[in-house]
Amino acid sequence: MDFNPNKTLSDDKKVILALKKGERWAFRSVFDQYHLKLYHFAVKMGLSHEDAEGIVQEVFITIWEKRSNIKEELHFKSFLYTITKRLTIKKIRRLILENDFQTTSKNNLQNFNHETEEYIVFSDLMEQANTSIEKLPVERKQIFMLSKQHGLSNQEIAEKLNISIRTVENQLYRATKTLRDDINYNILP
Repeated sequence: MDFNPNKTLSDDKKVILALKKGERWAFRSVFDQYHLKLYHFAVKMGLSHEDAEGIVQEVFITIWEKRSNIKEELHFKSFLYTITKRLTIKKIRRLILENDFQTTSKNNLQNFNHETEEYIVFSDLMEQANTSIEKLPVERKQIFMLSKQHGLSNQEIAEKLNISIRTVENQLYRATKTLRDDINYNILP
């Protein structure tokens, strides 16, 4: 309980007993004796100036709130350092989690923005393609849809529509060229 080397053990017990009763002078005495020591202890454990100050405040808030549970027979200095150590470790863990969360969030946001941009570009291209497909002549549109949407081969399309394979190939070429030209026209300035 080494509050003051000039005090006797019974004086230190008196301070602890007075603290347990809620005497503010006793709390002040403990604070004056230990706040800088606990601050430096927290800084040595890796906390910043602000975080160490916060930990010291938490320690003394805890002491005040739990003062009635303090056991006089305990070594009070060790008690204070143990509380400081636990709160500091808790704070360091929280800082690590926050840092990991921020890093993960930043990476996810970059991926999300990239994926969103790709989705918008893809949606625009699909809209342009669908508009171009709708403008195709009826027969060409029908051949193109049977090939691309239904997955029929040129032979199957020719048999289904009762036309030559060469006509199917020609119409597919023209439909693809029209789509390509329309999309390139709309994309390029």
